[in-house]
Amino acid sequence: MNAGPRQKAAILAAAFGLAVVWGAPAHAAVDLSVGIRHVSDTGSLSDCSAKARESLGAFLAPATESHPGEWLAVSKNGIAGTPTAAATVRCYGLSKGYVVTFTCAVQLPDNPYTADALCLDVAHTFYGGAVSVLPPIPTPTPIPTGCSTVNLVGTWVDDNKPGLTFTMDLTGNVTDSDGVSGNWGLRGNTVTLTYYGNHTLTLSADGKHMRGDGYSLTRKC
Repeated sequence: MNAGPRQKAAILAAAFGLAVVWGAPAHAAVDLSVGIRHVSDTGSLSDCSAKARESLGAFLAPATESHPGEWLAVSKNGIAGTPTAAATVRCYGLSKGYVVTFTCAVQLPDNPYTADALCLDVAHTFYGGAVSVLPPIPTPTPIPTGCSTVNLVGTWVDDNKPGLTFTMDLTGNVTDSDGVSGNWGLRGNTVTLTYYGNHTLTLSADGKHMRGDGYSLTRKC
């Protein structure tokens, strides 16, 4: 028995959320693990649910029951201030016992372990088996104060249109002073700005200016 449509929808929704994080637009990838299952000849659905919640909680934040018998959990926040891993455990009743399936998604390279590694540990914790130590998730990047050369968080003024400003947050969102939204990404000193199309800009060494593709922005510190 494979993951059902509802379970796949839940984990893919979580996976989509993982991909929309700081610095991820052009470089991050979502790694999926699907197919691990376990059959128990004894036990009830409530027994399965209790073990699902416990096994997810051993590696992720406390799990929640999205539907009866379906448990979903996400990791703590990564460097972008958002989760980088998610897993779901689904219990199906049988005439005797139950079947349980495990599905995981992680964002690479921001997450330090793969979806397979996460799912194996969750599954082995559920029904017994060798558990590997997962590398710790990097600590979230502190929200910067003043001008920072490592991200774009803050308010930027358009040098050519002084009345136009852009507010960029830690999750990669950008909103202009008219309420139009978009996304930003940063790798090295190359800025990807998705705003009325895709634009490539260069961040200055002091972190105060972005220029390129018709844009000239200065950070308001």
